[in-house]
Amino acid sequence: MCTLTYMPKGSGHIITSSRDESPMKPAISPKTHYIHPYWLTYPTDIKGGGSWIAYNKKTKHTHVLLNGAFQAHDRRPPYGHSRGLIVLKSFNFNSLEAFSKTYILINIEPFTLVRFSQNQNIDALIWDGTHATINQYDRQEPHICSSSTLYSDAMKRERHGWFESLVKKQNPPTADDVWDFHVSGGAGVAPKRNQICMQRDGLKTRSIMQVSIFENSITHRYLNLDD
Repeated sequence: MCTLTYMPKGSGHIITSSRDESPMKPAISPKTHYIHPYWLTYPTDIKGGGSWIAYNKKTKHTHVLLNGAFQAHDRRPPYGHSRGLIVLKSFNFNSLEAFSKTYILINIEPFTLVRFSQNQNIDALIWDGTHATINQYDRQEPHICSSSTLYSDAMKRERHGWFESLVKKQNPPTADDVWDFHVSGGAGVAPKRNQICMQRDGLKTRSIMQVSIFENSITHRYLNLDD
């Protein structure tokens, strides 16, 4: 929910998400659940009941949430419900724009929700607590996003530089290359608090999940870093 990378690969793409969270918020490894009218596969945040990444094997849509919008914000609880539920509820709409116009987001903490489709550009819904913004990104280009609640603009630029170096060096990176980036990106050049697999007081990268989608297949792998 705090670092997301996207890598186009032939007819498909590779999505990898790192969850940076308090050890006080445990999660259950990915399982497939029926959320009317779809079967969705996702890890579950036990406390909030939602998730930060989920995919639909039938439609080959993947939705990923990052905490925060454009800038860091001051928390003002109580909120209506966990942002993780947004991920699951958004699958009931044909687009994030339709979701933002229909679903009541007032009293939901700021977030960025990214929607990946097989043959469409990448959509992002950015909710700052007051206004919803829809951005689009080229699905033919690699991308990295870092949560505004944890990383300043300078840190985001540094992480983007590490990612660009990976893309240029491997040309193009494999799923394993991207996975290794999420495990060790920034190691040796940045303090642990800012590395891709980060650790700070009361906060650390808890897990990594990667979803690989191609024309005839969709698979995932998941690493629980608490084990």
